[in-house]
Amino acid sequence: MKPLHTIAIVLTLSFALAQGQPVSRVVDAQRPAETAVAQTISVDLLRQPLSRGAKQILQNAQHAADAGDHKRAIALLNIALAKYPESAAWMQSMLGVEYLKTEQFAAAVTSLEEAIVLLPRDAIDRSNLGFALASAGQYDRAELELRRALALDHSNPKTQQLLDVVLANVSKPHAQTQLSTASPPPSSR
Repeated sequence: MKPLHTIAIVLTLSFALAQGQPVSRVVDAQRPAETAVAQTISVDLLRQPLSRGAKQILQNAQHAADAGDHKRAIALLNIALAKYPESAAWMQSMLGVEYLKTEQFAAAVTSLEEAIVLLPRDAIDRSNLGFALASAGQYDRAELELRRALALDHSNPKTQQLLDVVLANVSKPHAQTQLSTASPPPSSR
């Protein structure tokens, strides 16, 4: 079984520094700088407060993540959560993804569950939670979250691929279907 850090795509939050506008970014775990793709951010997230100080820490965390320094990104995001708790909707999603990148699956589940409490209609967070749960071996819960993600965004093929892998594990509990054969979560901010 391949290590989970070889999984190709993980999505994280970024800001376009020149414009100061939030954009989602696809980040390849092996080559983050080579795979940036702009996407949209949910209206629900845009309604969440993000102070200037929180935004600066978030940008610094994204730079650390882009440079492969995931431990520093996690530390910065935790500082931001302590200092700016009102910005949790922005921080928890990225924190969950950073925990996934460092194979801290229980912490990823906790952060992504918090992200879903704050943004219950966010398909990206639900898909990432499904991925985290599957990575932690909680296939039944992963299936539920991935189905919820698809109900919110039925056109996401990566979520469907991950659900297919999870279903293979649910139907064959003793089989070791590799999560790394599926495309990982569709996005994060």
